[in-house]
Amino acid sequence: MISHNSNIKCSWTNGRKANVYLFEQECGWKLILKRYKTRFVATMVREYLLTKYLSRRLDIMPKVLGFKLFSRELVLSYIQGERVFEWVMVRYGDTGINIEDFRSYDYLDRCEIVDRAFGKFRKCRLPETIKLKPAIKDSYELLHKIGFIHGSADPRNIIYDGERIFIIDFDHSRPCLNPRAIEYRALYKWYGLEL
Repeated sequence: MISHNSNIKCSWTNGRKANVYLFEQECGWKLILKRYKTRFVATMVREYLLTKYLSRRLDIMPKVLGFKLFSRELVLSYIQGERVFEWVMVRYGDTGINIEDFRSYDYLDRCEIVDRAFGKFRKCRLPETIKLKPAIKDSYELLHKIGFIHGSADPRNIIYDGERIFIIDFDHSRPCLNPRAIEYRALYKWYGLEL
């Protein structure tokens, strides 16, 4: 799956659970490798199973390209676009901030700089923002309609390609009888969405 001619374009951490690598192969094809830490093998297996199951039903998420239990590796398709976190911080964040400082930051919901930027985003009525909010809502509604909750509506887990929203990182996902009611709080907090 990952050839010896692949180059690591960048890497980051997924909380304390995994190291994540963006590989680019010689032909230009990109993919994501998540290498889980030993104590998070059960989380990795859950993400593998749910991503595999859900990606067969929805086209708003990455596909599983490989899974190696003993080396704790999950390989996923790369989704072209920009994470909603970066999209919002570039447009509404304080001037002079370095987005790279937040790449492995665990507590976005407790950061004043992030709160300010997302507060501006929630109130904004510019056409590009008005276009993004319903795209987020539509993608989450697709997931909820088939009875699943994402469980982590963090803006680092949503990718925007200029038209559509893709949801990534399904390690908190699970079946749910009323996903809309449970996910509502996070979607309102980050994006001002009412489901």
